[in-house]
Amino acid sequence: MRLIFTLFSFLLLSITADAQNITGIWRGYFSSARGLYREDVREEYYKYEVQIEQLTTNGVKGVTYSYKTTVFYGKAELQGIYSPEAQSLTIKETKLTDLKIGDKSEPCLMTCYLDYSKMGKLEVLQGTFISVNANTKADCGSGKVYLEKVPVSEFKKEDFLLKKKFPDTPKKEPAPLTKLPVRPAKPAPKTTPPAAKNNTVPNKTTPGATNKTPLTTPRNRTQAPATGRNNAPAKKQNQPQVRTPQAENKSTKPAEQVPEARSWKQDTAIVIQPEKKEPPQRIPVPRVLAERENNLVKTIYTDEEDINIAIYDNGTIDNDTISLYHNNRLAISHGKLTYNALTLKFRCDKQDPRHELVMVAENMGEIPPNTALMVITIGKNKKRMEIFLTSTEKRNAKVVIEYRPGG
Repeated sequence: MRLIFTLFSFLLLSITADAQNITGIWRGYFSSARGLYREDVREEYYKYEVQIEQLTTNGVKGVTYSYKTTVFYGKAELQGIYSPEAQSLTIKETKLTDLKIGDKSEPCLMTCYLDYSKMGKLEVLQGTFISVNANTKADCGSGKVYLEKVPVSEFKKEDFLLKKKFPDTPKKEPAPLTKLPVRPAKPAPKTTPPAAKNNTVPNKTTPGATNKTPLTTPRNRTQAPATGRNNAPAKKQNQPQVRTPQAENKSTKPAEQVPEARSWKQDTAIVIQPEKKEPPQRIPVPRVLAERENNLVKTIYTDEEDINIAIYDNGTIDNDTISLYHNNRLAISHGKLTYNALTLKFRCDKQDPRHELVMVAENMGEIPPNTALMVITIGKNKKRMEIFLTSTEKRNAKVVIEYRPGG
Protein backbone atom coordinates (compact mmCIF):
# COMPACT_ATOMS: atom_id res chain seq x y z
CA MET A 1 0.00 0.00 0.00
CA ARG A 2 2.85 2.38 0.77
CA LEU A 3 4.37 1.72 -2.63
CA ILE A 4 1.04 2.40 -4.39
CA PHE A 5 0.59 5.64 -2.43
CA THR A 6 4.14 6.72 -3.30
CA LEU A 7 3.62 6.05 -7.00
CA PHE A 8 0.26 7.85 -6.94
CA SER A 9 1.75 10.93 -5.28
CA PHE A 10 4.61 10.88 -7.77
CA LEU A 11 2.13 10.86 -10.67
CA LEU A 12 0.29 13.82 -9.15
CA LEU A 13 3.54 15.75 -8.85
CA SER A 14 4.48 14.98 -12.45
CA ILE A 15 1.03 16.11 -13.66
CA THR A 16 1.20 19.38 -11.74
CA ALA A 17 4.74 19.94 -13.00
CA ASP A 18 3.52 19.63 -16.58
CA ALA A 19 0.60 22.01 -15.97
CA GLN A 20 0.92 25.10 -18.08
CA ASN A 21 2.11 28.26 -16.30
CA ILE A 22 1.52 31.47 -18.21
CA THR A 23 3.60 33.67 -15.91
CA GLY A 24 6.00 35.68 -18.02
CA ILE A 25 6.35 38.29 -20.75
CA TRP A 26 4.06 38.18 -23.78
CA ARG A 27 4.64 40.53 -26.70
CA GLY A 28 2.92 41.05 -30.05
CA TYR A 29 0.25 43.37 -31.35
CA PHE A 30 -3.43 44.21 -31.37
CA SER A 31 -5.37 45.54 -34.33
CA SER A 32 -8.49 47.65 -34.44
CA ALA A 33 -10.66 48.59 -37.40
CA ARG A 34 -11.82 51.80 -35.74
CA GLY A 35 -8.49 53.20 -34.61
CA LEU A 36 -8.80 53.11 -30.83
CA TYR A 37 -6.72 56.19 -30.27
CA ARG A 38 -7.20 58.05 -33.55
CA GLU A 39 -10.20 59.43 -35.36
CA ASP A 40 -10.21 57.22 -38.43
CA VAL A 41 -11.85 54.03 -39.63
CA ARG A 42 -8.98 52.12 -41.18
CA GLU A 43 -7.50 49.20 -39.30
CA GLU A 44 -4.37 50.02 -37.36
CA TYR A 45 -1.78 47.92 -35.57
CA TYR A 46 -0.39 48.73 -32.13
CA LYS A 47 2.44 47.00 -30.33
CA TYR A 48 1.27 45.24 -27.21
CA GLU A 49 3.27 43.77 -24.31
CA VAL A 50 1.71 41.99 -21.34
CA GLN A 51 3.53 40.97 -18.16
CA ILE A 52 1.49 38.29 -16.37
CA GLU A 53 1.70 36.65 -12.96
CA GLN A 54 -0.41 33.52 -12.56
CA LEU A 55 -1.72 33.06 -9.02
CA THR A 56 -2.35 29.78 -7.21
CA THR A 57 -6.11 30.22 -7.70
CA ASN A 58 -5.57 30.48 -11.50
CA GLY A 59 -6.27 34.18 -11.23
CA VAL A 60 -3.82 36.49 -12.99
CA LYS A 61 -2.55 40.01 -12.46
CA GLY A 62 0.04 42.20 -14.11
CA VAL A 63 0.49 45.15 -16.45
CA THR A 64 0.07 45.94 -20.15
CA TYR A 65 2.02 48.25 -22.43
CA SER A 66 0.40 49.64 -25.59
CA TYR A 67 2.48 51.77 -27.91
CA LYS A 68 2.93 52.93 -31.49
CA THR A 69 5.97 55.13 -32.19
CA THR A 70 5.18 58.66 -30.97
CA VAL A 71 1.45 58.42 -31.67
CA PHE A 72 0.51 56.63 -28.48
CA TYR A 73 1.93 55.09 -25.32
CA GLY A 74 0.00 53.68 -22.38
CA LYS A 75 0.55 51.46 -19.35
CA ALA A 76 -2.33 49.80 -17.51
CA GLU A 77 -2.86 47.39 -14.64
CA LEU A 78 -4.70 44.14 -15.37
CA GLN A 79 -6.63 41.41 -13.64
CA GLY A 80 -8.02 38.20 -15.07
CA ILE A 81 -8.48 34.46 -14.87
CA TYR A 82 -6.89 31.50 -16.65
CA SER A 83 -8.67 28.18 -17.32
CA PRO A 84 -6.12 25.33 -17.65
CA GLU A 85 -8.78 22.91 -18.90
CA ALA A 86 -9.91 25.13 -21.77
CA GLN A 87 -6.49 26.79 -22.09
CA SER A 88 -8.22 30.16 -22.29
CA LEU A 89 -7.27 33.45 -20.66
CA THR A 90 -9.40 36.51 -19.96
CA ILE A 91 -7.63 39.72 -18.92
CA LYS A 92 -9.15 43.11 -18.18
CA GLU A 93 -7.27 46.39 -17.95
CA THR A 94 -8.53 48.02 -14.75
CA LYS A 95 -6.83 51.43 -14.81
CA LEU A 96 -4.21 53.43 -16.68
CA THR A 97 -1.02 54.23 -14.76
CA ASP A 98 0.82 56.07 -17.56
CA LEU A 99 -0.47 57.67 -20.76
CA LYS A 100 0.81 59.71 -23.69
CA ILE A 101 -1.61 60.40 -26.56
CA GLY A 102 -2.51 63.11 -29.04
CA ASP A 103 -4.85 65.99 -28.28
CA LYS A 104 -7.79 64.60 -30.28
CA SER A 105 -7.54 61.11 -28.86
CA GLU A 106 -9.06 59.52 -25.78
CA PRO A 107 -7.74 56.55 -23.80
CA CYS A 108 -9.49 53.18 -23.80
CA LEU A 109 -9.34 50.14 -21.53
CA MET A 110 -9.30 46.70 -23.15
CA THR A 111 -10.72 43.31 -22.19
CA CYS A 112 -8.99 40.44 -24.01
CA TYR A 113 -10.30 36.92 -24.61
CA LEU A 114 -7.30 34.78 -25.52
CA ASP A 115 -6.59 31.13 -26.29
CA TYR A 116 -3.29 29.48 -25.41
CA SER A 117 -1.46 27.25 -27.89
CA LYS A 118 2.03 25.82 -28.17
CA MET A 119 3.79 25.11 -31.47
CA GLY A 120 7.12 23.47 -30.76
CA LYS A 121 8.94 25.91 -28.48
CA LEU A 122 6.71 28.81 -29.50
CA GLU A 123 3.94 29.69 -27.01
CA VAL A 124 1.12 31.89 -28.30
CA LEU A 125 -1.86 33.77 -26.87
CA GLN A 126 -4.30 34.98 -29.50
CA GLY A 127 -7.91 35.99 -29.70
CA THR A 128 -10.11 39.08 -29.65
CA PHE A 129 -10.71 42.13 -27.48
CA ILE A 130 -13.35 44.72 -26.72
CA SER A 131 -12.71 48.16 -25.24
CA VAL A 132 -14.44 51.03 -23.48
CA ASN A 133 -13.52 54.68 -23.04
CA ALA A 134 -11.59 55.10 -19.79
CA ASN A 135 -13.46 58.33 -19.01
CA THR A 136 -16.97 58.02 -20.47
CA LYS A 137 -17.23 54.18 -20.55
CA ALA A 138 -18.47 54.44 -24.14
CA ASP A 139 -17.65 51.77 -26.71
CA CYS A 140 -14.13 52.14 -28.09
CA GLY A 141 -14.27 49.34 -30.64
CA SER A 142 -12.92 45.81 -30.88
CA GLY A 143 -10.26 43.87 -32.72
CA LYS A 144 -7.75 41.02 -32.59
CA VAL A 145 -4.78 40.25 -30.35
CA TYR A 146 -1.68 38.16 -31.05
CA LEU A 147 1.05 37.60 -28.42
CA GLU A 148 4.13 35.38 -28.18
CA LYS A 149 5.97 34.47 -24.99
CA VAL A 150 9.43 36.10 -24.97
CA PRO A 151 12.29 36.08 -22.43
CA VAL A 152 13.12 39.81 -22.58
CA SER A 153 10.92 42.86 -22.01
CA GLU A 154 11.15 46.16 -23.85
CA PHE A 155 10.19 47.86 -20.59
CA LYS A 156 10.95 47.48 -16.89
CA LYS A 157 10.22 44.04 -15.52
CA GLU A 158 7.67 43.87 -12.75
CA ASP A 159 8.76 42.66 -9.33
CA PHE A 160 6.95 39.33 -9.66
CA LEU A 161 9.11 38.52 -12.70
CA LEU A 162 12.32 39.30 -10.82
CA LYS A 163 11.52 36.93 -7.98
CA LYS A 164 12.88 33.40 -8.30
CA LYS A 165 9.90 31.10 -8.09
CA PHE A 166 9.14 27.53 -8.90
CA PRO A 167 11.46 25.91 -6.29
CA ASP A 168 9.54 22.69 -6.75
CA THR A 169 11.98 19.82 -7.13
CA PRO A 170 10.18 16.91 -5.47
CA LYS A 171 11.14 14.51 -8.20
CA LYS A 172 13.50 12.60 -5.87
CA GLU A 173 10.57 10.47 -4.71
CA PRO A 174 11.18 7.77 -7.33
CA ALA A 175 13.72 6.39 -4.81
CA PRO A 176 11.03 4.18 -3.19
CA LEU A 177 11.04 2.18 -6.40
CA THR A 178 14.23 0.55 -5.13
CA LYS A 179 12.02 -1.51 -2.83
CA LEU A 180 10.88 -3.55 -5.78
CA PRO A 181 14.11 -5.62 -6.10
CA VAL A 182 13.76 -6.59 -2.42
CA ARG A 183 11.17 -9.17 -3.42
CA PRO A 184 13.31 -12.32 -3.92
CA ALA A 185 12.17 -15.02 -6.28
CA LYS A 186 15.16 -17.27 -5.51
CA PRO A 187 13.34 -20.11 -3.62
CA ALA A 188 12.16 -21.40 -7.00
CA PRO A 189 15.01 -23.95 -7.46
CA LYS A 190 13.98 -27.02 -5.41
CA THR A 191 16.08 -30.17 -5.29
CA THR A 192 13.35 -32.52 -4.04
CA PRO A 193 11.23 -32.82 -7.24
CA PRO A 194 13.90 -34.58 -9.33
CA ALA A 195 14.04 -37.40 -6.78
CA ALA A 196 10.34 -37.97 -7.31
CA LYS A 197 10.91 -38.19 -11.04
CA ASN A 198 13.28 -41.10 -10.53
CA ASN A 199 10.52 -42.97 -8.72
CA THR A 200 8.18 -42.52 -11.63
CA VAL A 201 10.62 -43.98 -14.13
CA PRO A 202 9.98 -47.64 -13.24
CA ASN A 203 6.25 -46.90 -13.34
CA LYS A 204 6.60 -45.82 -16.96
CA THR A 205 7.90 -49.27 -17.86
CA THR A 206 4.73 -50.92 -16.60
CA PRO A 207 2.38 -49.11 -19.00
CA GLY A 208 4.76 -50.12 -21.73
CA ALA A 209 3.85 -53.74 -21.06
CA THR A 210 0.19 -52.93 -21.11
CA ASN A 211 0.59 -51.34 -24.51
CA LYS A 212 2.11 -54.53 -25.83
CA THR A 213 -0.86 -56.65 -24.76
CA PRO A 214 -3.47 -54.87 -26.91
CA LEU A 215 -1.16 -55.37 -29.87
CA THR A 216 -1.56 -59.13 -29.48
CA THR A 217 -5.33 -58.94 -29.25
CA PRO A 218 -5.90 -57.61 -32.78
CA ARG A 219 -3.69 -60.42 -34.09
CA ASN A 220 -6.10 -62.92 -32.55
CA ARG A 221 -9.01 -61.05 -34.15
CA THR A 222 -7.47 -61.41 -37.59
CA GLN A 223 -6.98 -65.11 -37.05
CA ALA A 224 -10.65 -65.62 -36.17
CA PRO A 225 -12.08 -64.55 -39.54
CA ALA A 226 -9.34 -66.54 -41.28
CA THR A 227 -10.86 -69.80 -39.96
CA GLY A 228 -14.32 -68.97 -41.28
CA ARG A 229 -13.49 -68.53 -44.98
CA ASN A 230 -16.30 -70.91 -46.10
CA ASN A 231 -18.98 -68.69 -44.58
CA ALA A 232 -20.49 -66.09 -46.90
CA PRO A 233 -20.91 -63.46 -44.22
CA ALA A 234 -17.20 -63.61 -43.65
CA LYS A 235 -16.70 -62.43 -47.22
CA LYS A 236 -19.13 -59.61 -46.61
CA GLN A 237 -16.98 -58.50 -43.76
CA ASN A 238 -14.06 -58.31 -46.13
CA GLN A 239 -16.12 -56.39 -48.69
CA PRO A 240 -16.92 -53.41 -46.50
CA GLN A 241 -13.19 -53.08 -45.93
CA VAL A 242 -12.81 -52.65 -49.67
CA ARG A 243 -15.85 -50.39 -49.93
CA THR A 244 -14.58 -47.93 -47.36
CA PRO A 245 -11.79 -46.66 -49.60
CA GLN A 246 -14.34 -46.45 -52.40
CA ALA A 247 -16.49 -44.28 -50.16
CA GLU A 248 -13.46 -42.11 -49.57
CA ASN A 249 -13.05 -41.75 -53.32
CA LYS A 250 -16.68 -40.72 -53.56
CA SER A 251 -16.10 -38.11 -50.90
CA THR A 252 -13.33 -36.63 -53.01
CA LYS A 253 -15.60 -36.32 -56.04
CA PRO A 254 -17.88 -33.67 -54.53
CA ALA A 255 -14.69 -31.81 -53.62
CA GLU A 256 -14.00 -31.70 -57.36
CA GLN A 257 -17.42 -30.15 -57.91
CA VAL A 258 -16.64 -27.22 -55.56
CA PRO A 259 -14.34 -25.45 -58.01
CA GLU A 260 -17.16 -25.67 -60.57
CA ALA A 261 -19.19 -23.33 -58.34
CA ARG A 262 -16.45 -20.72 -58.69
CA SER A 263 -17.77 -19.99 -62.13
CA TRP A 264 -20.92 -18.55 -60.57
CA LYS A 265 -21.25 -14.79 -60.68
CA GLN A 266 -22.06 -14.57 -56.99
CA ASP A 267 -18.70 -16.02 -56.04
CA THR A 268 -16.82 -13.73 -58.40
CA ALA A 269 -18.60 -10.74 -56.86
CA ILE A 270 -17.30 -11.72 -53.45
CA VAL A 271 -13.77 -11.98 -54.79
CA ILE A 272 -13.93 -8.43 -56.17
CA GLN A 273 -14.36 -6.93 -52.68
CA PRO A 274 -10.61 -6.86 -51.84
CA GLU A 275 -10.37 -3.67 -53.94
CA LYS A 276 -10.62 -1.81 -50.61
CA LYS A 277 -6.85 -2.18 -50.34
CA GLU A 278 -6.36 0.72 -52.74
CA PRO A 279 -6.96 3.58 -50.22
CA PRO A 280 -3.87 2.73 -48.10
CA GLN A 281 -1.67 3.95 -50.96
CA ARG A 282 0.15 6.86 -49.37
CA ILE A 283 1.10 10.04 -51.15
CA PRO A 284 4.78 10.94 -50.69
CA VAL A 285 5.37 13.69 -48.14
CA PRO A 286 6.00 16.98 -49.97
CA ARG A 287 9.39 18.52 -49.45
CA VAL A 288 8.04 21.63 -47.75
CA LEU A 289 6.33 19.44 -45.13
CA ALA A 290 9.39 17.29 -44.57
CA GLU A 291 11.84 20.18 -44.17
CA ARG A 292 9.70 22.36 -41.88
CA GLU A 293 8.21 21.70 -38.47
CA ASN A 294 4.55 20.71 -38.63
CA ASN A 295 3.08 21.98 -35.38
CA LEU A 296 -0.26 20.48 -34.40
CA VAL A 297 -2.62 23.32 -33.45
CA LYS A 298 -5.84 21.36 -32.89
CA THR A 299 -7.39 17.91 -33.30
CA ILE A 300 -11.13 17.70 -33.99
CA TYR A 301 -13.22 14.52 -33.56
CA THR A 302 -16.56 14.31 -35.37
CA ASP A 303 -19.21 11.81 -36.38
CA GLU A 304 -20.35 13.96 -39.30
CA GLU A 305 -19.13 13.30 -42.83
CA ASP A 306 -19.36 16.67 -44.61
CA ILE A 307 -16.50 19.09 -43.88
CA ASN A 308 -16.16 22.64 -45.27
CA ILE A 309 -12.97 24.65 -44.80
CA ALA A 310 -12.70 28.43 -45.24
CA ILE A 311 -9.46 30.40 -44.67
CA TYR A 312 -9.33 34.17 -44.21
CA ASP A 313 -6.65 36.71 -43.39
CA ASN A 314 -6.36 37.26 -39.64
CA GLY A 315 -5.99 41.03 -39.53
CA THR A 316 -5.01 43.62 -42.11
CA ILE A 317 -4.68 42.53 -45.72
CA ASP A 318 -0.88 42.56 -46.02
CA ASN A 319 -0.34 40.18 -48.97
CA ASP A 320 0.02 37.00 -46.90
CA THR A 321 0.20 33.99 -49.22
CA ILE A 322 -0.29 30.38 -48.15
CA SER A 323 -0.57 26.87 -49.55
CA LEU A 324 -2.80 24.22 -47.99
CA TYR A 325 -2.04 20.48 -48.06
CA HIS A 326 -4.76 17.90 -47.46
CA ASN A 327 -3.26 14.50 -46.52
CA ASN A 328 -0.01 15.46 -48.29
CA ARG A 329 -1.94 16.46 -51.41
CA LEU A 330 -1.74 20.10 -52.52
CA ALA A 331 -5.29 21.49 -52.19
CA ILE A 332 -4.65 25.26 -52.37
CA SER A 333 -1.54 26.62 -54.09
CA HIS A 334 -0.19 30.11 -53.34
CA GLY A 335 -3.55 31.43 -52.18
CA LYS A 336 -3.62 35.07 -51.13
CA LEU A 337 -5.30 35.67 -47.78
CA THR A 338 -8.05 38.29 -47.96
CA TYR A 339 -11.52 38.82 -46.54
CA ASN A 340 -12.75 36.44 -49.27
CA ALA A 341 -12.31 32.86 -48.15
CA LEU A 342 -10.07 30.21 -49.68
CA THR A 343 -12.29 27.12 -49.55
CA LEU A 344 -11.95 23.33 -49.46
CA LYS A 345 -14.61 20.61 -49.12
CA PHE A 346 -14.19 16.90 -48.36
CA ARG A 347 -15.92 13.95 -46.67
CA CYS A 348 -14.97 11.81 -43.68
CA ASP A 349 -16.07 8.20 -43.35
CA LYS A 350 -14.95 4.84 -41.96
CA GLN A 351 -12.77 4.08 -44.97
CA ASP A 352 -11.06 7.48 -44.88
CA PRO A 353 -11.33 8.67 -41.26
CA ARG A 354 -8.23 10.84 -40.74
CA HIS A 355 -7.65 14.14 -42.53
CA GLU A 356 -4.58 16.30 -41.97
CA LEU A 357 -4.64 19.93 -43.07
CA VAL A 358 -1.27 21.70 -43.12
CA MET A 359 -0.98 25.42 -43.84
CA VAL A 360 2.36 26.48 -45.34
CA ALA A 361 3.49 30.10 -45.43
CA GLU A 362 4.69 31.06 -48.91
CA ASN A 363 5.71 34.51 -47.63
CA MET A 364 5.55 36.61 -44.47
CA GLY A 365 3.52 39.45 -45.95
CA GLU A 366 4.09 43.00 -44.82
CA ILE A 367 3.47 42.20 -41.14
CA PRO A 368 5.07 38.91 -40.09
CA PRO A 369 4.29 36.24 -39.13
CA ASN A 370 1.80 34.78 -41.57
CA THR A 371 -1.48 34.53 -39.67
CA ALA A 372 -4.81 33.16 -40.83
CA LEU A 373 -8.28 32.36 -39.52
CA MET A 374 -9.55 28.88 -40.41
CA VAL A 375 -13.32 28.43 -40.16
CA ILE A 376 -14.47 24.78 -40.14
CA THR A 377 -18.15 24.00 -40.78
CA ILE A 378 -19.17 20.42 -39.95
CA GLY A 379 -22.22 18.38 -40.93
CA LYS A 380 -25.78 19.22 -41.84
CA ASN A 381 -26.23 21.28 -38.68
CA LYS A 382 -23.40 23.57 -39.82
CA LYS A 383 -21.45 23.33 -36.57
CA ARG A 384 -18.86 26.12 -36.75
CA MET A 385 -15.35 26.20 -35.32
CA GLU A 386 -12.74 28.97 -35.62
CA ILE A 387 -9.00 28.28 -35.35
CA PHE A 388 -6.20 30.85 -35.50
CA LEU A 389 -3.18 29.60 -37.44
CA THR A 390 0.35 30.98 -37.50
CA SER A 391 3.04 29.84 -39.92
CA THR A 392 6.54 30.99 -40.75
CA GLU A 393 9.33 30.00 -43.10
CA LYS A 394 10.36 27.33 -40.59
CA ARG A 395 7.05 26.21 -39.06
CA ASN A 396 3.81 25.00 -40.60
CA ALA A 397 0.44 24.92 -38.84
CA LYS A 398 -1.45 21.60 -38.80
CA VAL A 399 -5.09 20.79 -38.00
CA VAL A 400 -6.33 17.17 -37.79
CA ILE A 401 -9.96 16.16 -38.33
CA GLU A 402 -10.74 12.55 -37.36
CA TYR A 403 -14.00 10.72 -38.03
CA ARG A 404 -15.38 8.69 -35.12
CA PRO A 405 -18.87 7.29 -35.75
CA GLY A 406 -21.19 7.73 -32.81
CA GLY A 407 -18.67 10.01 -31.11
